[in-house]
Amino acid sequence: NLWIKLKVAHPMLNEIRTAPWGVSVGGLAGLFVFFALALAIAFGSPTLAINAYLQLIHFGVLILTFVGAVHWGLAINAKSQNIAVPPWWYPASTLPLVLGWLTLALVSPTTKILLLMVGFFGTFMLDVSATARGHAPLWYKNFRKFLTIAVLIALAVALWAIRMPSEGQF
Repeated sequence: NLWIKLKVAHPMLNEIRTAPWGVSVGGLAGLFVFFALALAIAFGSPTLAINAYLQLIHFGVLILTFVGAVHWGLAINAKSQNIAVPPWWYPASTLPLVLGWLTLALVSPTTKILLLMVGFFGTFMLDVSATARGHAPLWYKNFRKFLTIAVLIALAVALWAIRMPSEGQF
């Protein structure tokens, strides 16, 4: 059985399996979009590549902002249950929004993708903290780890594609 082999090889995957069905479907659908757009940038016609790049940046900002908002909600929920919330958590949960806005405001395609990468990595650090404090279940951290690694790979493909010599796509 393939799942048993994966379970032994990757304990993280066992925890991911406990994620709610809707979360799994939404997360995997998002990964599909990230990879489809990154591959379209890398291998599409110039018109398709530019459109895919614009969509990737906007989609990335939306997802990054959404993940930051999850932490705002986790902090509110913890506080409503009289669980101590570090004073930095609320401001930290807004940093993905700020990075997203900067990503849209800046001009350089390289800088835009790098900011998204920093944002997704930083937000995963919030996931680790939230899980360690008991504000999020273990499956959430492991699922976000899987998603974050995959998103960083997709963004790295896009970064490679815009940095490779081409006929002036970017």
